[in-house]
Amino acid sequence: MDVFSVARLNSLIKRVLEREYILKNCYVAGTISNLKRHSTGHYYFSLKDEDASVDVALWAGTAQKKNLVGALENGLFVTMRATINFYEKTGRLSLICNDMEIGQKSPYQLAYEALKKELTALGYFDDLHKQPLPVMPTCIGLVTSESGAVLHDILHVAKQRNPWVHFKLFAVPVQGDKAGPIIAKGIERADRDKEVELIIVGRGGGSMEDLWCFNDRAVVEAVYHCKTPIVSAVGHETDYTLCDFVADVRGATPSHAAELTVYPVTLLWQQLKDKEEYLHQFMKQMIESKKQDLQAIFNRKLGIPALTLIHKESAKLTALQHELQTSLTKGLGKKQNDIVLLAQQLELLNPLHLLVKGYTKVEHKGLPIRSTKELNTGDHIDITMQDGTLEAVIEEIHSNG
Repeated sequence: MDVFSVARLNSLIKRVLEREYILKNCYVAGTISNLKRHSTGHYYFSLKDEDASVDVALWAGTAQKKNLVGALENGLFVTMRATINFYEKTGRLSLICNDMEIGQKSPYQLAYEALKKELTALGYFDDLHKQPLPVMPTCIGLVTSESGAVLHDILHVAKQRNPWVHFKLFAVPVQGDKAGPIIAKGIERADRDKEVELIIVGRGGGSMEDLWCFNDRAVVEAVYHCKTPIVSAVGHETDYTLCDFVADVRGATPSHAAELTVYPVTLLWQQLKDKEEYLHQFMKQMIESKKQDLQAIFNRKLGIPALTLIHKESAKLTALQHELQTSLTKGLGKKQNDIVLLAQQLELLNPLHLLVKGYTKVEHKGLPIRSTKELNTGDHIDITMQDGTLEAVIEEIHSNG
């Protein structure tokens, strides 16, 4: 038994396909679905009919050359000339579009456009009916499949942003002919729940036929009459359903819907810190401003008048000091003159002054002699002269006359 490795098997398939000339230049007709345009300008989509689908790539150069840029959309029925391509590494088969002729739109696309036109005329998509989303809902209702990736994606994103947000699941099928009315009832149940503050309704990506239940009129009616703010998150970024247009907000993907509805705790914490810092700086500036105002009031009401009074009284004190100094100087001068006069008078009265002029002082027993009658012969007397004292004995006394 010959056992093939995966690489050998894929190589064999590729060689077999490349030998088939008809697959190198074949014509295929079908409806465009899951259309995506890459940032490089390449187009990727599925070509479908009622029984099967195949992946297709349309390179940017071919799209420009064939005037197909901006002309493609989901639901278009096209006939294209293509080359079969088999990628050995992943075992994936696709078609490379070389040329395309756009035909009539598919029945799904025609039905979608007709209902959209009718509902637009009725005002279902008017911004007047849109509700703002709550900034920080604590309970969010999810109307989606309990087994799909949507539930996992939303919960994963929400847990990273704010693990304290609570979710309630209103499980519904999200594909099939009978899914529309059930989805509508799920929306109504979520709207009646008193704990639910916001609703997310949606599913993952798929073809137009896969997403068709979200174009169901019952779903559109349920979303339109929903009193709770509702976010539609159906398919990929390029997928649009009528549910997206009637909802209050459209999320490009379920993960994006979670980002729109779950406020990040880290950002909230940072905003609180920023506000705290702002209040701190504001209070600091206010205190400094009030201090300056108080200083200005003090200067105006107390400081300047007080300084003026101090300067005025200081001037008075200086004047009094000058006046006192002048008075003292004048008084001292007068007293000095008086002292000089007294000194002169005392000098005149000084007995020694007379002695200098040749006079002498005669004393007997320490008493001045003023008359000869006060002495007797034989008395001892003291005679004081300018330069000394003489001791004498009275031998004779002669009286005048």
